[in-house]
Amino acid sequence: MSFSSISKLSGQLVYQLGGDKYKNFIHIYLSWKKVVGELLASKSYPIKIENKVLFVTVHNNTWMQELILIKDDIISKYKNIYEEEIADIVFLISSPKGKCKRRK
Repeated sequence: MSFSSISKLSGQLVYQLGGDKYKNFIHIYLSWKKVVGELLASKSYPIKIENKVLFVTVHNNTWMQELILIKDDIISKYKNIYEEEIADIVFLISSPKGKCKRRK
């Protein structure tokens, strides 16, 4: 009898539930911390991908500016690690009421 880790099984379950339609987004969401680092991942998170454009919610202007400055690095790092393409990233500032302001 072989045992699998819970994180591996939960990852497989998420992919099965999401299906092919959400496969790319799930992959990006689960690997966000690895791509941007623990600090930036704690201040931001991907919310959707549409036409190879990734939409990311950020806590405030300061963290958004930091992510904008390294946006090209994030895109190339993701492409090098996972061999998947993101054409652009749009950052949105999350507000306490759940509304977002769009910044590019």
